Amino acid sequence: MKSYNLIPQERNNYCICSVLQAIFNNNKINLSQKEIADNLTPSDKGFLPHDDTIKNFLRSRGFEYFFYWYNETPFNEPDELLRDMNKYEGIIGIKSHIYLLKNFNDPILEIINPENNKVFRKDIYETLKEMKKLEGFFGLVKILQ
Repeated sequence: MKSYNLIPQERNNYCICSVLQAIFNNNKINLSQKEIADNLTPSDKGFLPHDDTIKNFLRSRGFEYFFYWYNETPFNEPDELLRDMNKYEGIIGIKSHIYLLKNFNDPILEIINPENNKVFRKDIYETLKEMKKLEGFFGLVKILQ
């Protein structure tokens, strides 16, 4: 199980900035949430998690980023994707909020809420139902070799 130094989001729309900051910190890259925000595409609810800007930003910092809507996972196997996210780094989006994957032990997800740094456990099948109703997604972040 990974250990993250997640700093709670500094603004109400900085959930993705907080999550990316924790991933960067875990890999010895120090960036402020503001610096991260300045490199993402703003949207009406925060920042876009699925455009080329985030992919290019992560690539410039030595990472590869894969975005999947909840119903478009490789081979329609979200559990396999979650295993990869567990091995590398993972982002889970539900509605307009983003969480950091701490651990996946099928069928239980442990995710960190960047609002308050609290870890909670969720059943993957319940989470997928919630994602279906609320436009959820998965983000896989891999360090480039």
